[in-house]
Amino acid sequence: MREVTESQLVELFVELGLQAGDRALVHSALQFLGRPAQGAHTYLRAICRVLNIPLPSQSLAMEPQLPEGCLVVPAFNFAFARGETYDPLLTPSCGMGVFSELVRQLPEASRTPHPLQSLAVIGCDASDLSGRDTSSAFDSGSAFERLLELDYSVLLLGADIQSVSLLHYSELHQQVPYRYWKTFPGKVVRDGKVRPHTYRMYVRDLDLDPRLDIHAIQDLLQTRGQWRQLALNYGQVALFRARDFVAAADELLEDDPWVFVTNRPESASRAKPA
Repeated sequence: MREVTESQLVELFVELGLQAGDRALVHSALQFLGRPAQGAHTYLRAICRVLNIPLPSQSLAMEPQLPEGCLVVPAFNFAFARGETYDPLLTPSCGMGVFSELVRQLPEASRTPHPLQSLAVIGCDASDLSGRDTSSAFDSGSAFERLLELDYSVLLLGADIQSVSLLHYSELHQQVPYRYWKTFPGKVVRDGKVRPHTYRMYVRDLDLDPRLDIHAIQDLLQTRGQWRQLALNYGQVALFRARDFVAAADELLEDDPWVFVTNRPESASRAKPA
């Protein structure tokens, strides 16, 4: 298997357009990109070097003359919905990949409070994002909405567009018919104490069992020149603005709320009701 080095990644990220002070939400599937010379730390160090994020635990200092950036990864775990206590310091991410879990465990990392759909954050926005405790992870005032306000980029490291969690922001705000609100009472650890708390999520309708294909968003971004992509060994690394992704998703859903559902019910309308 071909090796991936830190210097190789730095050059690639700069060629994609990343620079010091940028903010990036990263979705990853590193297995498609080759064998990293120092494991997942190879990607972590390269991203932090380019965005200018200090990581004392990795012996990475910030360039003081340049602005500090921010790195965000999904750290989702749905065990809270099954009655497990959520501890933002100890509850692992689940199914998010080795890179997300690496970032979550860093001593420099902060984590947003939502027990089902949290984010792990290092860099300039860590305090801001980790302080946003909203009922839904995609509500007004949420950490995800703040990513849009701060003009984050989305960086796909070997991952497909299917993995982009910002789709849920559009699904919620467009009130898609294949999801519905569900409330989850449970327990969370706050300030070292276990406390009762209730959160909610716009969940898939399991009776409909919607299967989604959102490559139409990628097609629209590419048509508009808003998608940048470079090959890396066996896979691809892509970069686009979070705002552009949500705008494209909203546009497609406004035209047809079932547009991403490959197994839409026969009775489903192709036009959104007035």
